[in-house]
Formats: sequence, C-alpha cells, structure tokens
Amino acid sequence: MTARTCCIILAFLFLNACAPTIPPMQQELSSKTLPIYEGAFSPIQTPFHLEYRPVAMELAGNLGIHKNVRDKDEFLSGELHGRLRVSPAADSLLWEFRLENAVLGEETISSANSPLMEFRARRDKQGATKEAEIATVGMKVNSPEQKRLFEEIRALVMSQFRSFSAVLPVSPIQEGSLLLEMDMSSALQAFAGLWGSPQCSPPKENIGYAVRGFGSLKGRKVIVAVIEEDFVCVSRNDRRYRFALHGYALLDTETGQILENKTLTTVKSFYSFDSIELRMLQKVLAEILE
Repeated sequence: MTARTCCIILAFLFLNACAPTIPPMQQELSSKTLPIYEGAFSPIQTPFHLEYRPVAMELAGNLGIHKNVRDKDEFLSGELHGRLRVSPAADSLLWEFRLENAVLGEETISSANSPLMEFRARRDKQGATKEAEIATVGMKVNSPEQKRLFEEIRALVMSQFRSFSAVLPVSPIQEGSLLLEMDMSSALQAFAGLWGSPQCSPPKENIGYAVRGFGSLKGRKVIVAVIEEDFVCVSRNDRRYRFALHGYALLDTETGQILENKTLTTVKSFYSFDSIELRMLQKVLAEILE
C-alpha cells in the first residue's frame, strides 16, 4: 500500500469520526416513509366489547418533529419513560402514571429516586374521566423557566400517551369502528402557527383509527387499528396545503391499553415558493408487567 493511499484512508476515517451523528428519529423523519402495520391480522367475526381493566405497565414515548420553513430546517425531539398502574377504585378505575425521566432535545431531565411528575385520574371502564390532575413530584417549578419546562413536559405526556384521554366506544367494536377519536378542529389547531385556521376537504368533525381486525403482539391478542387521512386545506390567504395522518395503533384486548402506536402527521404547502413542510412522528411502546 502506497503512502498516498494510507493518507487518503486516514483522512476518510478522520472525517467520518468527526461527522455529526444523526439521531434515529431524525433518520426516520428524513426517510419520508409512512408507518405501516406489517403484521398479520384476522377479521372480527363477532363484535367485541373493549374496556379498560386493571393493569401495571411500562410506557415509553418518542416524538420527533422536522420543520422546514422557507428552506430553514429545524428538528425537535422528545422522549418520555414512566410507569402506569390502573387499579379498581369503587365504581371507577384509578389511573396513576409516574413519569420517571424525560429527554428534550439533548437535555436529559430526571430527579434522583423520585418521579418527575404524576398523572392521577378517576375514570370509568370506557375511559370517561371524572377527575384528573398532573402534579409535580421531583420537578421544581419555582422559576419561570422551570414552570415553562413543566408545562412542555406536561403537554408532551398528554399528547404522547393517548389512552390517558381516549374514551373507548360503548357499542361493541367491529371492522371499521373508530378508536382514539379526536376532534378535527383541535387536530388542525396544533399547526395554526403554520397556516392559520384552514378549511379542509373532505370536511370531517372527528378523525380516528379505523379497526381492521385482530392481531398479535408478544403473545397478546390485540386490536389492529389504522389511520389513513388525507386532506386538502385552504388557509385564510387562499394558499393550499396537504394535511395527512398515517399510522397504526395496537390495543390490548384484555386491558384496553395501547401497546404500540406509531403515527406520522404531515403538513405541506402545494407551492414551491411557499416552501413549508412539517413532519411529526409519534411513537409509543408499552410492556405489561402484571
């Protein structure tokens, strides 16, 4: 091997060692692939009644946002880890979620031996909430900056773990039933800073995950539900945008809980001169402990 060849190889290795590492979430967003459930599922022959039941589980949520506005890129990310316990409480269920740690961007937030915050709620078997609160435990909220951080994490907890607010259908579930429904106007409002208050077609009051059938995850029977929504939205300045949600959710048939959820939300301008695009990927994984 010549001295020149050695120098080229060493230079190549040095440059690769110095190159910034791209976070996995950012790689997923940049790939522009849609989250698709690739497992097998069978049709629901007999309508199935789904309800929440006592359970203890670990939850992990990941959020990634890639925003490009007029050729300026911005990437935001967040991670949450905690434990949920749902236990009987008279004629209700007591939900207790303890957030153990969080990561916002490159900042890791934890609190020694105590959780950061705790979500507590009394809900019925379908998920209708009678009372709820999120309180700080290990987090300090003395300064304006600490209060801002608490509110950011609080909003992230509620948006990531959909089951904390999801009401399950009272009627038995069959193919095509909607789960994890959300108000369309609320879904649009989250992106008001990009496009104001648009009018979207086709018009819908609610959107959600449509049931496809029964599947299996780690030996547990789950309900497979998918969301495939595409809209053309017109803002107040008459500019057109595409608003789309694609993904899936797997709900445990025994406890009603989401065991896996992966959804991509896209907002993109139809015009090259507008150069606005936002891609938001949300992922949740749960493991049942007892």
